[in-house]
Amino acid sequence: MNKYVYESYSKLRETEKAEFIGRFKNSPTVIKFIQFLDKNKAPDFKTRSAIEIIYATEKERVAYPTLENRFFKLRKKLIDELAGSGNTDNVPVYPEEELQFSKAKQLISENKEAAFRQLQELERICWERNIFELLPAIIDHLIFCNQSFNRLSANKPLYERMEKAIGLLRDINICVMTTRKIYEINFTKGVKHAVNELGLMRKYAAKHKEFSRFLMCYHHVSAYYKLGSADSSQESQVISRHLNAYKKLQAKHPMVPLMSYKVNYVQQQHLHFNQMTMSYHFSKCEFEETYQVMKEVWSMINGERPDVKMYKTESSFYNMITAQCMTQRYREALNTIDDFIAYLKSNHQLDKLIIPNVLKARIYVDVYPHAYRMDLQYLFTQVEIYLKILKKQDNMMISYDQTLILKMKMLILQGDFLKATGVLNDPISKSYLENLGMYQAFCELIRILKENSTHKQKELVVLNKQIQALKHKVDSPAQYMHIFWLLHYLKLVQV
Repeated sequence: MNKYVYESYSKLRETEKAEFIGRFKNSPTVIKFIQFLDKNKAPDFKTRSAIEIIYATEKERVAYPTLENRFFKLRKKLIDELAGSGNTDNVPVYPEEELQFSKAKQLISENKEAAFRQLQELERICWERNIFELLPAIIDHLIFCNQSFNRLSANKPLYERMEKAIGLLRDINICVMTTRKIYEINFTKGVKHAVNELGLMRKYAAKHKEFSRFLMCYHHVSAYYKLGSADSSQESQVISRHLNAYKKLQAKHPMVPLMSYKVNYVQQQHLHFNQMTMSYHFSKCEFEETYQVMKEVWSMINGERPDVKMYKTESSFYNMITAQCMTQRYREALNTIDDFIAYLKSNHQLDKLIIPNVLKARIYVDVYPHAYRMDLQYLFTQVEIYLKILKKQDNMMISYDQTLILKMKMLILQGDFLKATGVLNDPISKSYLENLGMYQAFCELIRILKENSTHKQKELVVLNKQIQALKHKVDSPAQYMHIFWLLHYLKLVQV
């Protein structure tokens, strides 16, 4: 059992070891056992040698059999805890630097000089990584160690650095608060009303040029909110500039956190930046680039890291399926839909199974007449049910207006041009298509098909040319999607 506990502990990564120690910060006997395992080089160590170290202060007054019994209980406790540590399903609670700080603080009571050296190295790392959240406390412990050694003159530069760290922590917290304000302004009025707040963040970035975190935060926040604004198409160059500036800074300073210093912040920031990049490409109708970035995100959230797997959500499925469809990877998209269905079932979201069917209906109208064994009538029924749901709660993944247009396309494929006209002229459908500049194109298509005159083919050719001209003026993904469908359908009906 001694060899087992030694090997189990040795297999932990450094961050896992630090987290493991952190769980027992109020259990000095456990800490002594862990320190024994750290220093010991023999996997099959003798029980007596462990007892000699762990119970050094008690062995003179407590009988050996009693100490041995305590050791066996202690070892059992560690074995039980180690069974859960190192498991990829366990997400660390604290960031690596915070765990290292906890370990150094525990060491102060036993070996102040060793703790001092660890704190010095940790301070260096935190300055390098702009982790202002820990710096004041780390420096305070360094000051305490110097006072314990009566090295008071060595504390003068520490006080200066501590005052600077406190100021930096204050300023980054103001930036965090400002970001919260920007969120509310963007939500209620739009990001263009947050000029003063973004200007304040830029001011702090200029004030602290030697600390990249402030400038990274400014570029990240600016890009993120401008990407999501209604005016993003006019802000394309500005967004691109922010994204590129952030990307360069992030490549140069990969371990620097943004607004939140939290566990696994590096991986989460990388994931979030990829999502922003994906949104940027999508807004510019750069669908292949969107797909490639989304593919990387998809690989990350389907990996083994539990801290990243948590970002596997309904929205991520929707984004991946959309990226696959916009690049005509329909078989891939259908496979992802099957995975989506399995995901919803495993999370007991059976009431949402209609959403994958609506996504299948989207694929059906895009690939028709290649049905991939999909049943048009069944999918049409699912779309109608979904529209009824949306009338009661229009906060679902696919909006009401988009679903109405999907229904109209399905009616056109079924040859029911009268009902298709009814859906087209629904005020919601009409408004949606007019905003995209697509209403007249659909009106003309349905008119030609419904009248079925002797000039039908000539009229379809003229319409095709008109839509081809629109194709070169596309400025939104939704517009592209409908133009793509119209051109695809016109190929089918022109003989």
